[in-house]
Amino acid sequence: MPQERRQQERYPIRIQSKMTAETLSGQTPTLEFLTANISAGGAFIETDSPLPLVSKVRLEFFLSLEDLTTLKFVLSQESLRNWKDQRLWVSASGIVIRHEATGMAIMFDENYQICPMDSIPPKEVL
Repeated sequence: MPQERRQQERYPIRIQSKMTAETLSGQTPTLEFLTANISAGGAFIETDSPLPLVSKVRLEFFLSLEDLTTLKFVLSQESLRNWKDQRLWVSASGIVIRHEATGMAIMFDENYQICPMDSIPPKEVL
């Protein structure tokens, strides 16, 4: 049996997300996907047409505070107190690291932003 290499536990949370990517052939238009699972370190995206390996991507999605703490995104205690009972907007960047028959795996880098929905300018809401 193969040894588990993931550093963070993945959770089967299905989230509608929007993604843009930079590939060798240029930047993609905004694409919409559904996550099959997600963790603080990455996500598996369901798709029949995965992006090329090592494509740089930016994902945007909404999570509840409960989902966010379950996924163990790094948040300050002050943020947790201020954001109680809100949906939060998450913007994360990363790269495509693996393809499978049902989709592609994205590994997030350290550049993610988390903010309450009411602080997002209207044109950026998903």
